[in-house]
Amino acid sequence: MRVLFFLFVLSISYDSFAKETLNIAVASNFYEPIKLIKKKFEKKNEVNVKVIKGSTAQLYAQIINRAPVDIFLSADQITPRKIDRNLVVQKSQFTYAIGKLVFWTSLKYDKTKSSKIFLESEKIKILSIANPSISPYGKASKEFLKNLGIWKRYKNKLVLANNINQVVSFLYSGNADSGLISFSDRIKLKKLYNGSFLDVPENFYEPLKQDAILLKRSQNSAFAKKFIFFLKSAEIKTIIRSFGYKVNW
Repeated sequence: MRVLFFLFVLSISYDSFAKETLNIAVASNFYEPIKLIKKKFEKKNEVNVKVIKGSTAQLYAQIINRAPVDIFLSADQITPRKIDRNLVVQKSQFTYAIGKLVFWTSLKYDKTKSSKIFLESEKIKILSIANPSISPYGKASKEFLKNLGIWKRYKNKLVLANNINQVVSFLYSGNADSGLISFSDRIKLKKLYNGSFLDVPENFYEPLKQDAILLKRSQNSAFAKKFIFFLKSAEIKTIIRSFGYKVNW
C-alpha cells in the first residue's frame, strides 16, 4: 500500500515537473486581465504559465539582458520595436489591446463638472501618475496634463510611481488624494467609498495601443504559439473588453 502511495505521489510530482513553463512578461496595467487569461489557458493546456509584471521599461531591460521571456505584452507599440531583431520572431508583433486613462480622486467635487475643470482647480494637494520616463501610461498622463496646460502647475504636487499599479497603491493608501490610472484598474478603487471616477477625454493623449511580441527563444514552442492564437480568440477578446480595453482585431 505504501509503495502504491509513493508511486502515486511520484507520478504527480513528475507530471508537475514535466510540464513546460511559459514565461510571459506583462505590463502592470494588464495584470488583472492576464490572471484570468492565464487560468483559462492552463485549464485547456498542460503548461505552467508564469507571469512577470512590471513597467514596460523594466521588462524591456530584462528582455534585452536575455531574461528567459517567451512572450512580451507591452503597454505600448514602440518598446517591442526597440528590441534587437535577433531576439524576436519577425512579424509576430500585434496590438492585443488599446488602453484608456481614468482620473480618480478622494476629494469632493461637483459631479456636473469635467475632470478638466476639476484638475484646473486648486483642490488637489497630491496627484500621482506613473513615471512618464518608464511607463506608457505615465507618458499619456503627462501628455494629458500638458494638453490641459497645467503640467507645470503640478510640478510640486506630483508623486511619480514606478508603474500604474503603484499609482493605485498610493491612492488606496491615501498617500495621494488624486491620480491618473488605467481604466482596467478602477475595480481596485471601487472598494473605497470616499472616492470618485472622472472620465479623461481620449483625444487629449495618444491612443494607448498595447502590442505583444513573441521572443525567438520560443519560436519552436507549440505552447507559445498556442497562447498567441488564444490571445486573439473571440473568448479572450470578450475578457479584454470586459476590463475596459478596446480590441480592433
